[in-house]
Amino acid sequence: MAVLFDGLLKTVVGPRVVAEIARIADIDTALAAQPRELHLVADRQIKGLLYLDGLEEIPEAGASGGGVFRANPALNLRSFTDRQEQVDDWLRQLGLDAGLTGMESLVERYRATAPTPV
Repeated sequence: MAVLFDGLLKTVVGPRVVAEIARIADIDTALAAQPRELHLVADRQIKGLLYLDGLEEIPEAGASGGGVFRANPALNLRSFTDRQEQVDDWLRQLGLDAGLTGMESLVERYRATAPTPV
């Protein structure tokens, strides 16, 4: 999910996409806003889409088939580190929304082993 979220964000804040949005809106590219939300809708429970090693179910938390995750407006999603911070925040929210604990540790383990861009 981290790779998916990062890829989505990286695409929508990429120069070509931003330039096209600005062209359609007839504005300068500097005025093209970053995404404010991620709407995630799944055809099954979210916990079925997650790597569950290290995650524990919260008793009676119920099921989640998606959600609306707000972006932190203080982050520049064109920056790798800011985008990574946003993705990590969404993953933590996603885990809790799916009725799971332990996503913080899972995200930390992933970041410790994930390659960084050159």
